[in-house]
Amino acid sequence: MMLRRLVKADLADLRALWREGLTEFPASFLMTVEEADSIPDAALISGFESGAYWGAFAEERLVGFAVLRQGGLSRISHTADLGPFYISRAYQGQGMARALLTQILGHARKIGLTQVELCVDQENKKAQRLYQQAGFRPFGLRPRSVMLGSEPRHDVLMLCPLDDALPPDMISQLARRVLR
Repeated sequence: MMLRRLVKADLADLRALWREGLTEFPASFLMTVEEADSIPDAALISGFESGAYWGAFAEERLVGFAVLRQGGLSRISHTADLGPFYISRAYQGQGMARALLTQILGHARKIGLTQVELCVDQENKKAQRLYQQAGFRPFGLRPRSVMLGSEPRHDVLMLCPLDDALPPDMISQLARRVLR
């Protein structure tokens, strides 16, 4: 297994892998196949050049990818959003997702981020376990965040603190205070 940032030469492989994920697991993504296909090559290449796109490779073949987008405004530049995150079905359960997530979180710490956030389908318990094992904690629910046809899907919002200023157990306590 090799983990690295994606480069321009990975563009076609990323598009094919992303399409696979969108087709096989539509509830796990916010966009449709058509929306992903309509992203201009230049936009993806710009994301590669910024270091946002990461890949997991098995025998030089792209089998997983993740996107880490740092907050662009100065007041949120300490944060990043993670997603999409996908490992090809044939490579799931082999530790590749954990390795890619660990690599990305290590990179986030290295560049000085203090938290990473994501959303995950409420029914995707396997992904939620992976994220929790990496230090993410749920802090909310986004009802009807995705509509698959007429079927509403709900997303769990999760946060991973990367410093000691916010203990992971404090996240759920803060969320509960808001709901009172």
